[in-house]
Order: sequence, then structure tokens, then C-alpha cells
Amino acid sequence: MPKYIAKQSIGHFRPGQEIEGLEAKQLQALLASGAIEEYQEPEEPKADGAAARLAELEKANAELMKANTDLEVAKVKAEKEVTELKAKVAELEKAKPAAKPKADSKPADETK
Repeated sequence: MPKYIAKQSIGHFRPGQEIEGLEAKQLQALLASGAIEEYQEPEEPKADGAAARLAELEKANAELMKANTDLEVAKVKAEKEVTELKAKVAELEKAKPAAKPKADSKPADETK
């Protein structure tokens, strides 16, 4: 037997309550007047692929976050290496003038 729900106050029934104990004639009259309605189970949301798309996007986001973290680690390592190389270049530039041999006092154009 179908269930009926009150849309408005009917006797001791309040809106939203299930109607019980009435005869078929009474139920038909209340249905016709719009005071009650037949109860229907809530419909399941249709699968439009949103949940699958959301899971796909969450997976892609996790992969991108990991890639971003990896790039940040690589950047820190590269910056450290650049700093070390700059220090070596500066050290070599200081040592370069001291190690440079003195050139002959003769110009290069002269021939013997």
C-alpha cells in the first residue's frame, strides 16, 4: 500500500507526517484536494561522471604537487651548486694574477 504524506495540517497530522488510519475514500478526497501527496523515495543522483572526474582531478593534482615538490628540491640543490661554483670562480680569479708569468719585454712584432 502506498504511503501518503501531509502537505498541510489535517486533523492531528502535521505537514511532512505520514498519513495512517484513513479509509480509501478519505485518502482519495485528500489527494484530490492537494492536502496530501503520495510518498516517493528520493531519487539517486544520476551518474553524470562528476565523481569520476573529481577523482581523476584529485589524482592529477596529487601528481602535480609531487612534481612541484621535486622541482623545489632540485632548485635548492642547483642554487647551492651555483653558490659553490661562484666561490670557486672567485678563488680562481684571485689565484690567476699571482700565477701569471711575466711577459717578455720585447714586443711580439720584432723578429730576430
